[in-house]
Amino acid sequence: MKNPLNIVILSSDKYPDGGASANRHLAYSKGLCELGNMVTFILLGPQKDGRASFEIDGTQFIITFKKNPFSDLFKNHGSLISVPSIPGGRTQLKKLINKSEVDLVILLDTHLWMLLPFLKLCKRHGIKVLHERTEYPDVALKRGLVGRLHYSLYRRFVLERINGLFVISEALKKHFEGQVKTIPVQVINMIVDPARFRSQDCNQDIKSRYIAYCGAMDIEKDGVDILIRAFGKALEQIHNTGDLKLVLIGEVPEPNLLEKYNTLMKESNCEGRVQFTGYVNRESIPGLLNNAAALALARPKSKQAEGGFPTKLGEYLATGKPTIITNTGEIGRFLRDGENAFIAIPDNVDSFAGKIVEVFNHYQEATCIGLKGYDLVQSDFNYLQQAKRLNRFILTILKS
Repeated sequence: MKNPLNIVILSSDKYPDGGASANRHLAYSKGLCELGNMVTFILLGPQKDGRASFEIDGTQFIITFKKNPFSDLFKNHGSLISVPSIPGGRTQLKKLINKSEVDLVILLDTHLWMLLPFLKLCKRHGIKVLHERTEYPDVALKRGLVGRLHYSLYRRFVLERINGLFVISEALKKHFEGQVKTIPVQVINMIVDPARFRSQDCNQDIKSRYIAYCGAMDIEKDGVDILIRAFGKALEQIHNTGDLKLVLIGEVPEPNLLEKYNTLMKESNCEGRVQFTGYVNRESIPGLLNNAAALALARPKSKQAEGGFPTKLGEYLATGKPTIITNTGEIGRFLRDGENAFIAIPDNVDSFAGKIVEVFNHYQEATCIGLKGYDLVQSDFNYLQQAKRLNRFILTILKS
C-alpha cells in the first residue's frame, strides 16, 4: 500500500463555520494529514469563502458550487440550490482520478440523489468508497411514506454498494450491521482537536461568571428550555450566586421561539441573568467556552440522542472546566458522575438544577472533576487517536 494516500472527501457542508459536523470533519481530516495522507475536500454546496480553493490544517478545499439564476428563488431551500454543484463536483473528481490523485473517496452527504452520481463514478473507475453516518436514518430523513421510500432506495443503491461505513456510536454500528451485513462498519467516536481550546481570547463583553451552552437553540434537540428552568431553580439554592449568568451561544432560529424563552425566563425568575449571544463565528467559540465557569448540555431523551454523540461534549471537556450533562445515548460509557463530569437525569429539571448547585456550592472540587474530563479528551476523543482508527479502517478497506 502506497504512502501517502490520496483521500478525497465530498461534502455539501460549510467550512470552517458549518457547526458540529464541520468541526468533526476538520478534526479527523487534520489527523489524517498528520499521519502522512493527502486529504482533499470537494465542496458541493455554497460557502462563505469566496475563493475557489483554500487550505485548513493541511487539508485542501476545492469549491465547485456556482450560483445559478434560480438561487435567489430557492435561497431558503439549501438542498435545492445545491443541485448544480453535482456536475461540478463530478468534473473535479474526474480530474483528480485522471491525474491518479484518488485512492479512496469518503461521501458525507446522506441524501440518495447527492450520493449516487459519485458512487457510480467511483465504481466505473475502480475507486473504493467509504460513507459516514452520525444519526439514525429516520432522524435525518423526512418522516412518513416519503422517508421510508427514500431509505429503502438508499439502502439498496448506496448501503449495498459502498465498501465501508463509519459511524459515531455503537448504537449506529449495531443498526447498520443489522441492515446490511455485507459491509464492514467502524465506530469513529466523537472527536475534538484540543489545540482549538488553548486560547483564552474572548471578544464577547461578558464580565460576570457564567455557565455556557453552545449549539442549536431548538427545544427538541438540546433541551434549552430545560436548561433555562434548571438554571432558575439552581439560583435559589446556590450559596453565593453573585453575578452568575447563563450564556446561550448560537442563533435562535425563530422570533416566536425567543419570545417563548423570554416568557420562560420570567417564570423561572432568571430574567436578566440569561444572555443570548446570537451568531458566533468558529474562531470565537473556544474563547467563550474557555472563559466559562462551567459548561452545560441538558439534552433530553430522543431517537437522535440515542444514536448520536454530541460533538459539543468533546469541546466542553477540552476546556477542562466542569461539565454538566444528561445521561443520554452512550455518554455513560465514557463519563462517570462525580468523577469526570456531572451527570443529570434526562428530562428532569430538578436533577439538572441539582448538578448546577453541586458545581457552584463546591466549585474547587468541581474544577478537579473538570480536569479529569480533559484527560478523557486526550485518551479517547483526541482527533489524532480517532484519525489513527479511521486510517486503519481505510487501509483495511483498500486491502480487501
